[in-house]
Amino acid sequence: MGVAVMGVGICGAFSASNGLSYRELIARAATMAYQDAGIKPDDIDGAVSVDEDFASGYSIADEYSPDQLGMALKPVYTVCGDFLQGIGSACMQIQTGQFRTLVVAAYSKASNILLKDELIHFAFDPVFHRLGVSPSYLAAIEMQHFLGSSFYSLGDVAEVVTSNRSRAIGNPLAPYGGTLRLEDVLGGRPVATPVTAAMIARHADAAVVVVLGTDKIALEKARRPVFVRSTGWASAHSILERRDHACSEGTALAARSAYAEAGIRNAAEEIGVFYVSDTYAHRQLMHMEALGLTEETLPRVNPDGGALGGGDLFDATAGMRLCDAVQQLRGEAGAHQIAGVTRALVHGWRGLPTDTCAVAILDAERRSA
Repeated sequence: MGVAVMGVGICGAFSASNGLSYRELIARAATMAYQDAGIKPDDIDGAVSVDEDFASGYSIADEYSPDQLGMALKPVYTVCGDFLQGIGSACMQIQTGQFRTLVVAAYSKASNILLKDELIHFAFDPVFHRLGVSPSYLAAIEMQHFLGSSFYSLGDVAEVVTSNRSRAIGNPLAPYGGTLRLEDVLGGRPVATPVTAAMIARHADAAVVVVLGTDKIALEKARRPVFVRSTGWASAHSILERRDHACSEGTALAARSAYAEAGIRNAAEEIGVFYVSDTYAHRQLMHMEALGLTEETLPRVNPDGGALGGGDLFDATAGMRLCDAVQQLRGEAGAHQIAGVTRALVHGWRGLPTDTCAVAILDAERRSA
């Protein structure tokens, strides 16, 4: 049984959304998604809520998810992870035959959080790794290992920043578009050498809602469905001392699974556009290597500006990229549309200190298995 994206809805992203509560963000995104999908909340069988208690600010945060999604008294499955993990879970639930339609939702209200680094600290081992310094020290270790074992340079990392921020200028959903010089990035405020502040995606507020359904229902109801060809997710070793910091094993394993399911042998040739996690600039390059992509594919990577231009939305970050991928395949991406795209890859990373990653491959047309 095939699965399709029937509709997408985004409220944001904003550097701060002082006039909207997180519930209002989600409700607006849900309304847009349902309208885009050609479906009403009553026709949806359940929801997948991608939530994290720490980022929400209270325990059992998902208990507040059903109301604004119109899912009262319906099953809600919670994923404490990346948005693409929620998409993968929803796809599997639909493929069981128990659900015909599901909605996947996530949000960020980062402007409510005073000390965002403190949230990341909680994910580090409290004895060995929570050192009382910026948690970006782990990103610095990664960058040094990665640059020391690859052909990329510190200048290439800076170019990721300047390129993605520049691309975001033409994206109305990206709050951090701008023109930067390489020296602005390299000479910026140091966070953890060689990581500077400009190499880290700034947080933003947004809600992302995606409606999934069976191929049959999508073809009947949705104005222009996009088909989920494959998904995969994986994690590298949870113990930092046993992890290879020069590569993203989680991405490589997730990609291997997604490529095998989709029958892809050469991603660079068979896929038209790539959305690759760039919440740290060096991570985009690291993830590209793990996906089997070379620097020749850079013009087709993150045409929307990625997280560096669009903002770090916590669990919803990859959801924003997924929505843009859907718009690309529909030919509705506006100023950053890439002509002739029929297949897209979306990658998500859970963030420090993990190497938990996910990959989804989308097709513009329904394809045989």
